[in-house]
Amino acid sequence: MTARVTRPALWSVLGLLTGAAVASLWWAPPGRSEVWIVWPVIVGTCLAACCCAVVARRALGAPALLLAVSATALLAAAPALAAGLHDVAVVLCVLASAVTVPLAAFRVVEVRPDSVPLRWAEGAVVVLGIGCAVVWVTGPWAVLVALGLASGAAVCAGTWVLFEVTADDDRRRVLWLVFAAVATTLGGILLFAAESGFSPGPLVTAVSTGVVSLPLPLAITVAVLAPRRADVRTVMRAAAVLIVMLSLSAAVYEGIASVWELVVGSRPGKGVPALLAAVIAAGYQPVRLRVEASMDEMLFGRSADPVETLSRLGTDLTAGAPPPLWLHTLRTTLGVPGIALRQDGATIATAGAVDEGHTVVTALRAGGERVGDLAVRLPVGHLRLPPAAASVVDLVAAPLAQALYAARLSEQLRVSRGRVVTVLEEERRRMRRDLHDGLGPTLTGIAYTADAAVNLLGSDPERAARTLRGLRADAGDAIAEIRRIVYGLRPQALDELGLVDAIRQRALHLHAADGRRLDVTVDVPERLPSLPAAVEVAVYRVAVEAVTNVARHSGTASATITLRLSEPASLRVTVTDTGHHTTSWRHGVGIQSMHERVEQIGGRLTIRTTPQGATVTADLPLALGDTEGDPPADGSGVPTVPEQSYQLDP
Repeated sequence: MTARVTRPALWSVLGLLTGAAVASLWWAPPGRSEVWIVWPVIVGTCLAACCCAVVARRALGAPALLLAVSATALLAAAPALAAGLHDVAVVLCVLASAVTVPLAAFRVVEVRPDSVPLRWAEGAVVVLGIGCAVVWVTGPWAVLVALGLASGAAVCAGTWVLFEVTADDDRRRVLWLVFAAVATTLGGILLFAAESGFSPGPLVTAVSTGVVSLPLPLAITVAVLAPRRADVRTVMRAAAVLIVMLSLSAAVYEGIASVWELVVGSRPGKGVPALLAAVIAAGYQPVRLRVEASMDEMLFGRSADPVETLSRLGTDLTAGAPPPLWLHTLRTTLGVPGIALRQDGATIATAGAVDEGHTVVTALRAGGERVGDLAVRLPVGHLRLPPAAASVVDLVAAPLAQALYAARLSEQLRVSRGRVVTVLEEERRRMRRDLHDGLGPTLTGIAYTADAAVNLLGSDPERAARTLRGLRADAGDAIAEIRRIVYGLRPQALDELGLVDAIRQRALHLHAADGRRLDVTVDVPERLPSLPAAVEVAVYRVAVEAVTNVARHSGTASATITLRLSEPASLRVTVTDTGHHTTSWRHGVGIQSMHERVEQIGGRLTIRTTPQGATVTADLPLALGDTEGDPPADGSGVPTVPEQSYQLDP
């Protein structure tokens, strides 16, 4: 409630002060010697607007209060001068310029650093600013100049300390202050040069001085509200390059003109200035690129070094650093505004700001497969990456692709092992339930019945015999239950008939959706190698489940099961049909079961449907690892991760 009341009240007070300052200029126009009062009105109005913007977006903190005090002092100077209080007006302007505005600049950071040098700098700014105000009124002029220089030095020292003790966004805020100070200084130099050459008059000088003084209030506002809205280093770079190029162009033109005058005896005539302009224009772009490279080295670091980049990136990859740190290393080395790493259309890591319309995208490939993209934002004013940066990007693309591929494999391996653990736990839960709910009560009943038969042997042998016959029936039920549990773990037909005959026997009982018997052809090599038990069960389950899906969904009455040794240590199971499929198979319990069984032994399952038929392919390893269920490793030492894919061809 206090904030809601304070904000309108502050806005009202600042609005009234602005109106009073402008009205005082209107009703009591200053004389020629007092026209300088236009400067505090311009700057005070800007400070009031900046204060209102800060208060509207943020709480009423120290920066907003100091901006409000500065605006109040500067805006009150005009009515004071109109009332004849010349010294009061001067003191208000000096205190605002030398004390409250610098203090507002020092308070733009979010986290106030606990720095003794910074506190000393602030104290010096306050003391020297007050001294400037007093000496301005009392004199002498030499002391005022000395105090002004000391006050400026204290502000510079405080800014330098603030820059050193801050980081990230707070350091960006300080850089905005530095940019404003540089812009104001350069503007003052240009204004001084213009006055020396043109003598514009007191009013124009006052207005120009006010305009030149506006960068600092505006920079304070940007630093508080949106330090990341633009990269201040990019802004400083563009401004510095513009100033340097304008200065060089003017110097070259004037230098050539002066040499012409020395040689010929007169200034260049008609046609020569146009020729000079053409020469300057021809050399402008190459020189600008070199100036930009120099500014980039000062602001963003020296040019990209391929060897250093690979070394730093290799250190990050070896240490297992996350992708954002990879990109931070690359961005720091390349000196670009932003860089992003994308995979499967999604951005997985960024460093800096990346604009979709001003980026260069490099495909990252590992083993012929595109595993991601590296998007690099172009520096301002560039249509392509600088040659050094482009060569570095091409050089680091391969290790980045391998790292991204390894990270994806690691994630797939984690998911696969999680599925395997889930399947094993579900199987254990099923066995426990079957043993506890089925076999457990049966065996308990057998034990009690045996006790009853023992008790009846002496007194009632006939009843004891009936009890024993019931006991025999219960034991038969227990044996049947044990067989059911065992056959659930491994199909009985595999041990009795073998793999191929077991598949054929199971296929004999399948019928198509229209009632026709499904004609299943089993094509196998003349001699299959001895298969591990887990692989044999997986082949059986995949083949049976696949032909069952054919019977239910394909609309055809024929299917083919093919077993082939695709590699020396791999068995490929292929189930095909000639049915008409317009959509991919729905991912149900049966397909999920096939995937889980194949993944459990480190294989790969692919299901492909076309209008001409469906194909289920399972690639299974013939040799399992030491622990069944762990995916085996390939020659590179990287675990082979199960893959799943569904594809619908037109």
